[in-house]
Amino acid sequence: MQDVIEDSFVIWEPYHKGIHLCDRFSVEQWKQIAGDIKSDTEWGEFVGRYVNSIQCWVLKNRATNHPIAFVYLFNEEGCWEKVSIHGGGWEKPLLYYRGYILMLQHLLEQGIKVRTYCSLSNISAIRFDRSVGFVPYKYTDNEVFMWINTKRLKSSKLYKYFYH
Repeated sequence: MQDVIEDSFVIWEPYHKGIHLCDRFSVEQWKQIAGDIKSDTEWGEFVGRYVNSIQCWVLKNRATNHPIAFVYLFNEEGCWEKVSIHGGGWEKPLLYYRGYILMLQHLLEQGIKVRTYCSLSNISAIRFDRSVGFVPYKYTDNEVFMWINTKRLKSSKLYKYFYH
């Protein structure tokens, strides 16, 4: 991937150790994002240890250069052709919607298949993903698995709001 992914309002930069993510969320929210990891130190070690499997990006408000959200991509098959995307935001929801759409569009334009999954109890994540075009394809007792493609992304109301 490239060094930054940007438009005129937001910019995605690669995560580096020292950027605080965990403490921006409540304990419950963080468990929904990365339940096995308990601190920013552990997060930095995790991302550093699995560099071939995990890419983490921090979304910044272009006007202030202030971090507002993050995502991490999990390389599902070892060749970066299919990823699952996860993350969260802590301020300015309209900007992280815009940023999420920008990241999804970038991945899809690269020919990467994009999926996500979350706990069925994580209603806000399900709503967030559905609002940008994700569609469920599998349910288990406690998780929902979803996919998205370019057509679904570009037909979402939020994509049209931001990019038309």
